[in-house]
Amino acid sequence: MSDELIDKEEIIIRNYRTSDYQATLEILRELQSQFNIGLDEAKWRETSGLRQFKPNLKRITLIAELKSSGQVVSMGMLEAVKNNLGQYLGYLNSWATKKEFIGRGVGKILADRAIQILKSWGCEAIRINMAYKGVKRLIDIFGKVGFEPIIIVLEKKFDLN
Repeated sequence: MSDELIDKEEIIIRNYRTSDYQATLEILRELQSQFNIGLDEAKWRETSGLRQFKPNLKRITLIAELKSSGQVVSMGMLEAVKNNLGQYLGYLNSWATKKEFIGRGVGKILADRAIQILKSWGCEAIRINMAYKGVKRLIDIFGKVGFEPIIIVLEKKFDLN
């Protein structure tokens, strides 16, 4: 596999299908082994239906697949939520790219499409939640397309056992 950029014409951006479950799980497993993202495979399986398009909800999961092979190479969930001030905010979550495609432009192609969708839904801003221990490189990458760090979120986890 080469390191050259992938042309937009080589990628299909489409909605998630249940048949994408295994391919998306593999991408998340790669991230889990590299960055410990907190993947719980049982919970990922339980929430599979949430990733499918629902006409009455402003939430979908986009898939980037290679036209030539049908291989799923990237994924991202987007959602529009009305906040307590009545503004629609877009969120990009569970954004992941297959290891050998990182740095080849696939994530940008997917993000560009997500931004178009969120704008069409009337979002006034888009937020990306990422782990505090995340790589500074991600902040730099998203900064190149206009995203700026604006808030710090603190989290307390509960032991549910």
